Amino acid sequence: MNSYAMRELEYLRRCCETDAGKILSLDAQCIALRTELEQKRRGFSLMADLTATLRRDADYGGIFITVARRLNAALNMQRTAVLFPAGNDDTFAPRVLQGYPVEEERAVMSKTIRAGRDLLDMERPVLVNGSDTDERLAGLRSALGLRYLISCPIVLNNRIEGLLVTGRMVEAPPFLSRLTLGDVETVQTVGSHLAALMALDSVREADKRAKIMLDATPIGCILFDENFNRIDCNEAVVRLYGASSKKRYMERMDDTFPKFQPNGRSSYDLSREIMKNAFSDGYARFEWMTRSFSGEPIPIEFTLVRVEHENGFIVAGYIMDMREQKAMLGSMRRKEDELRAARDLAEKNARAKSEFIANMSHEINTPLNAIMGMGRLLEGTELNDAQREYLNNAMHSVKLLHNIIDDILDISAIDSGRLKMEQNEFSVRDIVQNVCGMVKEESAAKSLELNAEVDISVPCLLVGDSLRVEQALFNLVKNAVKFTPSGSVSIKVSCVERVKARAKLLFEVRDTGIGMTKEQADKIFSPFYQADSSHTRKYGGTGIGLALCKGLVDLMKGDIWFKTEQGHGSEFSFRAEFRLPDIPSAEDKPRNDGNEDDLGALEGMKVLLVEDNEINQMVAAEFLAAKGIETEIVETGLEAVNALNSGTPCDIVLMDIQMPEMDGITATRRLRENPMFKKLPIIALTAHSLPEDRELSLASGMNDHLTKPIDPALLYSALRQWDPRPRDV
Repeated sequence: MNSYAMRELEYLRRCCETDAGKILSLDAQCIALRTELEQKRRGFSLMADLTATLRRDADYGGIFITVARRLNAALNMQRTAVLFPAGNDDTFAPRVLQGYPVEEERAVMSKTIRAGRDLLDMERPVLVNGSDTDERLAGLRSALGLRYLISCPIVLNNRIEGLLVTGRMVEAPPFLSRLTLGDVETVQTVGSHLAALMALDSVREADKRAKIMLDATPIGCILFDENFNRIDCNEAVVRLYGASSKKRYMERMDDTFPKFQPNGRSSYDLSREIMKNAFSDGYARFEWMTRSFSGEPIPIEFTLVRVEHENGFIVAGYIMDMREQKAMLGSMRRKEDELRAARDLAEKNARAKSEFIANMSHEINTPLNAIMGMGRLLEGTELNDAQREYLNNAMHSVKLLHNIIDDILDISAIDSGRLKMEQNEFSVRDIVQNVCGMVKEESAAKSLELNAEVDISVPCLLVGDSLRVEQALFNLVKNAVKFTPSGSVSIKVSCVERVKARAKLLFEVRDTGIGMTKEQADKIFSPFYQADSSHTRKYGGTGIGLALCKGLVDLMKGDIWFKTEQGHGSEFSFRAEFRLPDIPSAEDKPRNDGNEDDLGALEGMKVLLVEDNEINQMVAAEFLAAKGIETEIVETGLEAVNALNSGTPCDIVLMDIQMPEMDGITATRRLRENPMFKKLPIIALTAHSLPEDRELSLASGMNDHLTKPIDPALLYSALRQWDPRPRDV
């Protein structure tokens, strides 16, 4: 073979060698590319399956198992694990394991794995392949039995909720391709899909809970879109209207509206108007009449609230069934009507009772005034001893009768809340002295020792209702004397507290009398209760004295109590608080010393007596004449007005209240209309003795109010007080 041929052959041989190398190299590259494309295809297939999973209801625990299995197949992995946080920030526990023998899987599942710092980087997954010469993540690799791995965090709401770890125990080409960045991208994408799946599952779980809560609430709820179309409702609405299902109610909701609302407006027009306002204003609340599918009327309270939804707004309508509330309101109104009727009847009965008591007071006190007046006049005449004894007994009985009447009137006034407490200066020592004087004769007749002590701590003067204090103390002492056959009755008054301008006094009444049993003591403050109510009872009385005491003490804002032992006596005590008086200036002090009438201070006074009862005229005229008072008598209020208008001389008018033609109240008002009589002293002298009678007298323009039977001392005192004449006359 020539040299030329040899050179050609050598050239062809070299070309063949070069092309074969290229062909072999290209073939190797094609195989590698084909393998990578297959891995990509499997990865894309896996992600497509995950994407489809996100569109349907599924348990992500089961999805993790599927993902782990598919990752092993798609990327030629041998083992895949899903780890969840185990409590601490860097501690994880296996949740899903794929590719492990049963025994090893049990052992790994029981472990907790501490993750290294590299694993907790939310932005970057971790790749460990055969080119690594160090032992990174040795704990994780040892626990999971993986020498080569890819670890990707599952991030949800900026928080690592799990780790997706997949890898191999060996990596020996050509049997397996090396782990590449493409594999990392696939695992990272799968981790993102798993995070999205977990987020969706949380949303679905929250949606389920919200639906359960919405359906469980007793308040109905309906959702409306911006076109006023119904979107959804809860089970409470279905139950309220008796629908068979939500769908049935949504289809027939318009059937629950009557054609017109109670205000006459069309239900359709009014509902659209209110719905429009709810969308524009964000809120609407109103009452609405509806009906169930069976036709039963159902009044509701409808509250519409605008809420954001999917880049727009919807309105949530809350329905409250008003039937029970309306029924309760109706019942309350009926109750109110009944109570109002009962109140009106009670007030009517109270007025009738007051009128009856006032009339009875007048009718009893009028003849009583005549009896007592005549008795006092008779006392001023010459009588023999027998006649004087008869008169004294009669006057004593009249006083007892008068006290009984006063007690009955007072207990009635307390019971009806009409008794008011006066405020005047008084001396406790004077009250105790007066009370002792009133029971002196009765206690002396029984040979009782009557003791009285006012402690030095008690102020000389106090401000309060002296009449009621004396009345309460007198009733206690009178009872003590009545129920004490022998021994003693003691009165003690002491000051138990004194703060600034107020003093609290303690009144105590002790006796050595018969005492009480427990049964009697339990009822002792009950009105009209008597310890012995038999026909053979030894002790008399009306049974209202102690009840009156308690009522008076309550009005004084005090308290009353007692101690008793049958056969050994009783001790009654009450406590009341009084105001200390202001120190009067010299010009405020009274100008007379109470003895002016003894010096003839009333002599020459001209009094117009307005009285329709002849006996009372006689009694009053005699009392006035005894002090040298000139008296003009008329019988009616009209006659009094005419007499004064005609110029009858008069310094003071004594005016009865109940008279024919014109009563004393009307006559006084008529006189006060005339400027000539604006300052003319007018004093009521009447058998009307209730507290409101005094108020009525003063309100009509009278200066004072005296009650019958006439007490001469009180009459003279009032005449001195209101005497308009100059002092030097």
